[in-house]
Amino acid sequence: MNEKIALIVGLLKKVLLWFILPLVILIFCFILGEQFEVGRLSAIASCEGAMNNASCIRSKGYLASAPYYPDLSRRYFGAYARMIGGDLGASYRVEPPAPALNLKPADAPPEDEEDLDEKKPVAPKEKQAADKK
Repeated sequence: MNEKIALIVGLLKKVLLWFILPLVILIFCFILGEQFEVGRLSAIASCEGAMNNASCIRSKGYLASAPYYPDLSRRYFGAYARMIGGDLGASYRVEPPAPALNLKPADAPPEDEEDLDEKKPVAPKEKQAADKK
């Protein structure tokens, strides 16, 4: 009976050493990289209204474009977190700001007489010729 228990204990040690411990290390690296990504995204969000976005982000310790981190450790942990998180459905993409459009509402009155003329429907020449016959 002791041989069977020793065999089971030896098997559990191998499972712990070769499966669970690497899994814990990978999960820890993902969580660490995720924290780096949260820091990077919060720096980008805080610099959203700045005059020079790239210099503002750089002043917070990040790069404005890929690879996003000036040092290798954060770069690798962040890339690992983006890879795993992207597979899980997370989006780490920062949307570029939309261009400012000066749109008028549809019910706004036209500003010029030319605008009134442009809105009148004009029949094509072929239709006018067909109507005359």
